[in-house]
Amino acid sequence: MVPLINSAPLALAFLFQRLKWPVPMSRWRTAKEIRNLINTPETRISTTNELLNYLDQSRTESEVCEILTIVFLASPANRPTYEELESRIHCPSLLANMILERTYGPGHGIGEWRVAHSGDAPDDFAGGSYFEEHKTAHVPPVFWNNLCRLESRSGYPLVQHWAYEWKTLRDKIGTHFTRYPYYFDNAGDARAGIISQCWQRMREIYLSAYLRTLAYAVSEWHMPQRIAECYCVDMVHGVAGLFDVEPGARPAWLADLPEQFCNQRANFRCLGIELLNASKTDEMRLVSLNTPIALSVQKFGNLTLSAHLITPDYELPDDVYLYEKMSFLFIKDSFELKGPQREILVEEICTKGKTGNEVAVCSSLTPMPFGAWQSDYFSMGLNVAAPYIVPESEIQCTSESIDSIAPNGKVISTTRIWNDNWTPPYPKGGSTRCGSVTLINQDVLDETMGLLGRKLAFFIRLQIWDREKDYGDYSKSEHTFFMIDVGR
Repeated sequence: MVPLINSAPLALAFLFQRLKWPVPMSRWRTAKEIRNLINTPETRISTTNELLNYLDQSRTESEVCEILTIVFLASPANRPTYEELESRIHCPSLLANMILERTYGPGHGIGEWRVAHSGDAPDDFAGGSYFEEHKTAHVPPVFWNNLCRLESRSGYPLVQHWAYEWKTLRDKIGTHFTRYPYYFDNAGDARAGIISQCWQRMREIYLSAYLRTLAYAVSEWHMPQRIAECYCVDMVHGVAGLFDVEPGARPAWLADLPEQFCNQRANFRCLGIELLNASKTDEMRLVSLNTPIALSVQKFGNLTLSAHLITPDYELPDDVYLYEKMSFLFIKDSFELKGPQREILVEEICTKGKTGNEVAVCSSLTPMPFGAWQSDYFSMGLNVAAPYIVPESEIQCTSESIDSIAPNGKVISTTRIWNDNWTPPYPKGGSTRCGSVTLINQDVLDETMGLLGRKLAFFIRLQIWDREKDYGDYSKSEHTFFMIDVGR
């Protein structure tokens, strides 16, 4: 047994090692706990020292950026000094430069990132079969797509150089070739199409090689730095505001209503009305729901509900499902989920029906950058009142919710998230066991319907992934229902 008086340093060391766990959700919780310890007077010095030691030992650019992100998210008064950090960074990058300047102010970057690359790649260099097979597996396809886009515009071989940086860095660090971690999941489920968003050690090599490629492009091919910065933000680990939103409990008013939709004889209209009535308060109304089905009823199942404003003559087309469209919020300058949404007109985003048209009450909020630690929630979708509901509204995060705020300070909508017996595996086309609900101010909704001359309708979608036996592939079944609002 380790004496209690000596256990704190060991516990801190174990905590920092959890930043290497292969599950993003776990890394987010770990990063948040480290940040909280830095913000606490009693643990600030010991945690900061451990952070500086961890940073000093980081051997890849992506690991450095992860640690710097934790510092950025700490309270300004509690952060280590710039000088303390700068001397511990041995793998500089443009992204590290960006994080430092958003933490300590302009001019506090590290210029060495411009030479943090492996030089010229041989003209005939090829990445090899492993690189090609896993360049969109160990990391999201967006990084390959980004370099392909830059290559087509510039004429320079950025994808080839990414492979060169990857091989050079892998050889230097000695990272082992790895494939999908079947040991981490139920092997039978994994072979049947159930996957996990696992971050293996090789991910750090791909991401770091990507940053080194951008450094090479700026220093040797004279790519404008501002362009390279735009292609760095997909790698940001966490953003302020959203980082602090805590998942709560599944709303009590849901009871077992989502599970009742799974009954073969379920009446979607009656259950939909019951769901809407159960969620009502004196001021707020349900306009978006995404919830996993309880494990006791369905291992992989999901129920969504979305509210839509329809013209009086609207008729839903056959074989179409309605959804909330993405609304991008560009926060590259601040790395904080806060501020006005991009203005969108109803006419820009409405979709046609057999007759008439519809537009969703909510938008699927997609900040850029979004914070990869919390990618599970963005895979599910975080929906807020669309900008055309109340023009000039702003997004604001609290510890409990993501709110849309009117110019007069009134809360237009509130979005809450939860985890429901959360585990990393999820079915193809689905998401992990996260839930979200968005409620909107009833008076605001009524006023918007009056101004736009539209009615309120709801689209319900039940998805179930199942298989007849305990082995074999999962198949997805889907049931949808469209209903006009029955009023208050």
